[in-house]
Amino acid sequence: MSISKDKPAPIVEYGGQPSEAARFSLEVHQRAVDKATDRKRKLGQYWVEWNGEKVVEIHPEDTTRTAAE
Repeated sequence: MSISKDKPAPIVEYGGQPSEAARFSLEVHQRAVDKATDRKRKLGQYWVEWNGEKVVEIHPEDTTRTAAE
């Protein structure tokens, strides 16, 4: 499957599984997020994540606070 800027890849499920293009996009995105959080951790900076219920701050020293705190 050819993916270009002019023609975005369809994110379609086949048999309950993401398409090849969607799977590729998700893997690329996950690598970018992993790289960014690793960099934040090494620099001692916090980052924000969604924990399924609310936005939380993740601190390198493994403490988690809600973003509202």
